[in-house]
Amino acid sequence: MAIRHPVDSDAGADPGRLRAITRRLPDPITVSLLGFLSIPGYVFDSLEELKLFALFFLAAFWPILQLIPGLLTGAGSDSDGDRTDPAPRDWLETDDRGTSIRMIVAMLLIQFQPVLLVTGIGQMAGQLPVLARYRGSLPSPADHESEVDYRLPFEGTWTVINGSPDREYSHSWGLYAQRYAYDFVIADEDGRTTAGDRGPPDEFYCFGEPILAPADGTVVSVRTDHRDYHRTDGWLDPLQRSILGNNVIIEHAGGEFSVLAHLQRGSVAVEPGERVDRGQRIARCGHSGNSTEPHLHFHVQDRPNFFLGAGLPVQFDNVRTAHPDTESRSHERGYVHAGQRVTPLGDENEPAE
Repeated sequence: MAIRHPVDSDAGADPGRLRAITRRLPDPITVSLLGFLSIPGYVFDSLEELKLFALFFLAAFWPILQLIPGLLTGAGSDSDGDRTDPAPRDWLETDDRGTSIRMIVAMLLIQFQPVLLVTGIGQMAGQLPVLARYRGSLPSPADHESEVDYRLPFEGTWTVINGSPDREYSHSWGLYAQRYAYDFVIADEDGRTTAGDRGPPDEFYCFGEPILAPADGTVVSVRTDHRDYHRTDGWLDPLQRSILGNNVIIEHAGGEFSVLAHLQRGSVAVEPGERVDRGQRIARCGHSGNSTEPHLHFHVQDRPNFFLGAGLPVQFDNVRTAHPDTESRSHERGYVHAGQRVTPLGDENEPAE
């Protein structure tokens, strides 16, 4: 079962030769795992030839480097027949060119920050047992049936800035824990996430908004002492001690664990071992950790350890989705996608179709 983005779901549309090819190729981060074959070459002289496999580690930088051509040339098409229509996020006014340049530079530089360097190695190494556990066939919408009834982890209308079960619009397809992750913000009708310029975090619509438990469960771990970075212009916090920032991890039925991250410092209202109810306030939205502007990061995985989890596709109950290029729809249960405005429907709201 292929889950396509609703704005990109015309079965008769020509996706372009390059897009058609890339959909069939392994993602670059998976290719970069071949770099671990070089390690024996540095340990045993007789296996020195294996050192060449270290070059595969460079593939891990591709997700960042591929942003550069689009930044320099702008959106559009080329002679190979690639995308000519607007992308689903194009209505959002979150990344001007200056902000985008700073973000790319920051993402490259932050790789050499000691804490983040160790984190990156941990993320990469953690992918190997995930691949082994699933014998190379990771969970997908085609084969994953969740026992959990998830709701959107907030009230009111938010916007999906990143994330989709569609590989092309995935949050981070090559990072297995975050393959089906979402980043949520609050945007106005003009696609802006703040009423003014990119000022302090508390000027953004979503900063400080309540974050709710997505389902019944037990709190596994929390972090609440990470600072909220004062800049929102594309730079990443150089002193971050965790890419998740302040976060809450909750265990749900069926061995599923939800991760809610980048929370506001001091706002976490639950403790490890505490039972939480679906819809219970657990924290507030913040700007901590690996964050370029205030937002909520949310994903579900199959292990409590962030580095060893495989991301699981998550559908939300009773949700209304809207996008400038599609009609507003209400869903009893469904996926949400990048660029959509999403609203949870409670009993007091209109019934789902």
